[in-house]
This record gives sequence, C-alpha cells and structure tokens, in this order.
Amino acid sequence: MHSAANHGLRLRTTPLARLLGIAFAGSLAAAAALPAHADELGDLKAQIQALTQRLSDIEAKQKAAAQAPAPAAAPAPAASLALQTDQDGKPAKSDGAIMLYDNGKTSLGIYGLLEGTISSVNHQTVTGGTVNGFQVAYFSGNRLGFDVQHALDSVGQSWDMPDLKVIAKLEGEYELPTGNMDTANVFFNRDAWLGLYSSKLGKLTFGRQNTLTRDFTANWGDPYGGAEVTTKEGGYSNVNNFKQFIFYSASAAGTRYNSAIEWKKDFDGHWLAGLAYAFGSGGAGGSGDVGTGGPIAGDTSNGTGQAFSIAYNKLDLGSAQLNLNASYDRANKNDLIHQAVLVGGNLVTGAWRFNAGLVHYTAQQGLNNSAGTRTDNSWTTSMSFRPNAWEYDLGYQVMRGRHAGFSAGGVTLNPFLGDTSHVTTTADGSKRSLYGAVRYHLDRATDFYVAADRFSMTGGWVVGDALGNGLHYGAGQTYKDETELAVGLRYKF
Repeated sequence: MHSAANHGLRLRTTPLARLLGIAFAGSLAAAAALPAHADELGDLKAQIQALTQRLSDIEAKQKAAAQAPAPAAAPAPAASLALQTDQDGKPAKSDGAIMLYDNGKTSLGIYGLLEGTISSVNHQTVTGGTVNGFQVAYFSGNRLGFDVQHALDSVGQSWDMPDLKVIAKLEGEYELPTGNMDTANVFFNRDAWLGLYSSKLGKLTFGRQNTLTRDFTANWGDPYGGAEVTTKEGGYSNVNNFKQFIFYSASAAGTRYNSAIEWKKDFDGHWLAGLAYAFGSGGAGGSGDVGTGGPIAGDTSNGTGQAFSIAYNKLDLGSAQLNLNASYDRANKNDLIHQAVLVGGNLVTGAWRFNAGLVHYTAQQGLNNSAGTRTDNSWTTSMSFRPNAWEYDLGYQVMRGRHAGFSAGGVTLNPFLGDTSHVTTTADGSKRSLYGAVRYHLDRATDFYVAADRFSMTGGWVVGDALGNGLHYGAGQTYKDETELAVGLRYKF
C-alpha cells in the first residue's frame, strides 16, 4: 500500500517536479556561473523601480490635471469709457442690439424690427370697396440697421471730454408683405448719418435723419412713443388713419431731413435742447437727396429747414411726473415758407399716461403766395393704461385747416409735404380721427395687438393716401369717413 501510494504520487507529480527541478537547477547554475553579475542585477532592479515610480508620478499628474478646473479665458480688452454707453449716453447694449464686433475701442451692432399686419379697411374706392389682407406695418416700419461707435480716447482727454466718440447709423426699411424696399433703389432710406457724442458736447450728427421736431413731439403725438424726450430718434406710428399728424413735424423733404446737421444735448436729466439745420434740396445733383436731388444752384435757401426744440422731463408732481416740450419748425419749399409751433407733453401716474398737444401751422401757397396763406390750428389727445403685460390705448385728434390748398388731384395737401407753389384752389375743413389698440407684450421684444381707427371729414377737407399705400379718395368722393381694423405681431432685436 505504501509503495503503491508513493508510486502513484510520484506518477502524478513527476512533470511538475521535473519543471521545478530544471528551473531550480538552472538558477543554481546561473548563480554559480555568474557571481560577478549580482551587482548588475541589483542595478537593473533599482532602475525598474525608478521607472515604475516615474510612471506612477505621470499617472498621478494626469489624473490631477483632469480634475483641475479649466484655465480662465483671456480677459476681453477693457472697454474705453466712450464705449461704456450707447450713441445716446445710455448704458451700452441697453437697447438689446446684437453686437457684431467690439474690441474695446470700436463696436458695430446690428438691430431690426419686423411687424406683420392683417387689416380690413372700408371705403377704399369710389364705390365704397373694402380692402382685406396684409398691409404695410400698422405701428412700426420694418427695418434693419447698424450702429457704429469709435472711441477717441486721446483726443477726448486733450479736449476734456474723456467719453468722446465717433457715432454712425445706417438704417433701411422694407415691407414685410413683399420684401420690397420702402423707398425703391434706396437702401438706407431711414438713416444715413455720422457724428460725434460726449456727455459734455451732446450729440452732433450729419446726414439723413429724423427731423428734430419729430423726435421731440413723439412723446405726445400719439400714445406709442416714449414718455420722455431723449437724444435718441423717435417717431409716431406707421401706416394707419391717424399717422398724418406727424406731418406737422416734417421738413421740406418729409419727416426726415436730407443733408442736415442736428445737435441735441441732455443738460441735467431734466432739460434737453436741440437745434437743426438742413441744407437745400431739390436740384439735380449735389448729394443726391432721396427723390429730390441736391442743393439748387444759385438758390441757397430753397429746400432748407431750421428747427429749435426744448424739453423738460420728469417734473415731479408727487404721485405723478410731467414731461413737457415746445418746438419751432420752419422749411422753405419752392421758395414758399412753411412753419409750425408745437407745444405738448404727457402726465404719467402709476400705470396711466395722458398725452396732449397743440399745433399752429402756416404755409404760403401759390406763386409768390398768390393763393394766400394756409392756417391750421390742430390738436391731439390720447391715453394709455398698462397695469401688466396688457396695454390699452385710446386717442383722438383733429387736423383743422383754414384756406388749405388742394393738389392737382383735388386732395387737401398734407402739412409741409405738399408742393403749395401750384395751389389755385383752397377750402376750410377738418379731419377727425378716433383710434385705439389693445396690445399684449409677450416680452420686451415681442408684442401682439388688435387695433382700430376711424376718421371723418368736415367742410372742404379731402383725404388723400389715407393708408399711406397709394389709395385715396380723389376729387368728388362722396364718402366722408373710413374705418380700419387690424391685427398684428411685432418683434424687435
């Protein structure tokens, strides 16, 4: 049994014993044969340990780097003092414009406004036809514009105006229903000007821009402008049956100046003043004014315009604030003088705002004023209530003219705009407009609205181009009123 067991064990372990024996014998032989290499083996072992340690160190560093926060981005270039405000001295980018470029010394921003309006308007033909569908935007002309600023640090420091900068604006208008330019073949029909700004100098601009009077009267001409007058361009609503009141704030070239110089300055947050001078237009050549040409050779006064405006903002009345302004506007059109005095303002109390204004306008008519002077005494009043995102607006205006001239087509000429040199027929009359809107402000950039307006005429007043879309009654039209209903969406960026 013992012998058999031992034999069985020997049979089962023979291969393993043989391998271990060979390995052990080899090790002894190597040790016996290479006693001189013992130090080298020790050195190799030390090198292996050092290499292992280095690999461990590298792994630890990689792990630490992965867990460490990303390095901070390089700081943006410090903005010049001049670029910390916009073109009107307000905190930079406060209007929400998209910045295309800004290196701290020069900036370029892009902005725009889109508005779609669907309306129904009656009495648009001599038989009383109604127009339904898209119209040119009811409240605001669709636009795309660019604002440029360039700091003049060294010059500003030497002139004691550390925020001095060059400013410029290019703005064009298009029509949403078709994509057409608002003025054919004129890309920047709304604004094309450059100038200078500093808090000490004010805002000085050169080129095509709003009339000065328009910017000042916009806070009471209807309820849709800002409550206070600022150096920023403003305006009235766009294409509807009460927009015509803006023409009392126009020039020889329309509601904007061509080839003009304007200066506005906010003195202390309350008082704000402005001056404007427009060079003549109406000739063939020169600056190529929109639709009229440049100055007329040998006639330095024809087509010129002058204006002065002053405003007082935020007069504290305890629970309310009062904003007031007055303007004088003058234009020479075909060597006949048009001029207007405009006084108005608004009262803001809580969610309520009340606006009112008066206009006295005169215009010479006929060759050498042979048709006599037209005199308008017109007024407007409106109100708005905005308790939350909902806003409710209501307004009423009267445009009343005595001895008002007609165009060759038999339509009462709009203030400032019409060519009164060919007037031979005049009449007394008035146009009265009632209007209102409900607007829901989805956010600061987006409005949804429902609006309506109605006008009626008395005496000899004949409406032309009621919607601003080329439609008009014409001579002999029997309809004396018109009603418009509109719904729309506005988005600005």
